[in-house]
Amino acid sequence: MVWSTRVFVRTMALGALAAALCLILLAGCGAKPAVQEQAPSSGVGKSEAVAPAIAVKIGTLATEDSLPLWVAEKMGYFATEGIPGVEIVPFQSAQERDVALAAGAIDGFMGDIIAATNLRAGGKGVKIATIMLGADQTQGRFGVVVPKGSKVTKVDQLADTPVGTSSATVQEYVLDGLMAEAGISADRVKVEEVKKVPVRFELLMAGKLKAAALPEPFLTLAEQGGATIVGDDTKATANLSQTVLVFSDAFLAKSGGETTKESVLKAWDIAVNDINKNPEGYRDLLVEKAKLPAPLATSYKVQVYPTAAPPAQPEVEAVLAWMKAKGYLKTTITYDELISPRAQ
Repeated sequence: MVWSTRVFVRTMALGALAAALCLILLAGCGAKPAVQEQAPSSGVGKSEAVAPAIAVKIGTLATEDSLPLWVAEKMGYFATEGIPGVEIVPFQSAQERDVALAAGAIDGFMGDIIAATNLRAGGKGVKIATIMLGADQTQGRFGVVVPKGSKVTKVDQLADTPVGTSSATVQEYVLDGLMAEAGISADRVKVEEVKKVPVRFELLMAGKLKAAALPEPFLTLAEQGGATIVGDDTKATANLSQTVLVFSDAFLAKSGGETTKESVLKAWDIAVNDINKNPEGYRDLLVEKAKLPAPLATSYKVQVYPTAAPPAQPEVEAVLAWMKAKGYLKTTITYDELISPRAQ
């Protein structure tokens, strides 16, 4: 009986020990799934934060500003940066380009701060990703020209003289800026509306305009034809003109939209490095895509391009203030609303 009691006690003790060990093991087994569940969710979070790049359509005009985009396309840099497709869509005019952006036919475009502001003010959200030309005064020349035989030699002689340009554009902004630097008050700056730059150039060269505001390469072409450049924004005190790369808010909001923007800017920087190291190597591409006329094909200077960075706040705010003063902007648009920040 004593032996049976001992066996019973020992059996009970062993049973209690086994039960305790089982509880410990079960507790340990229960903790493991919680750890295992955390690991996959962390991985999913990372993949969602950096969605893969998607195809994009970028509208351009036939100007030198877009040369790094054309180089990136030709050299395959967009594909290298993981973008499955980049279509660069040429437009004949800024108006056609803006309509395409508003309709969703393109996802971004080469334009200027004024164009981007007008679209945002009109209810079409866009953001500026980078300057394309105009990081400083030496890049992307705009100027004021008088025809051959004119007695005008300086901008300050153009007070009260109609100057051919296009209203509410970067060309009018540069004209006003150059006139202001020359001491001419705003009420003495007169504009003769000629929207299309090639038409304006032809009218000037035919002597049918007393002066005209022109971008490159028309400035150089006019000078070669005997016209005189009397105002040049590369020699101005302030940096008056920037062209920019813009993306629509709708595109940036897509899964992979921000990734694509960053990848485009990385490809841009690689192309810029190529061009700045060997500008003559890309002359033929510039002549073809920017449709440079024959007299400039071998002599026109290839620009030095900036690496990707948005325009500075003072430059953007100066444009916004000018648009307000001219009555072109009826609402308040801020710098932060217009600029797409770079990924950290």
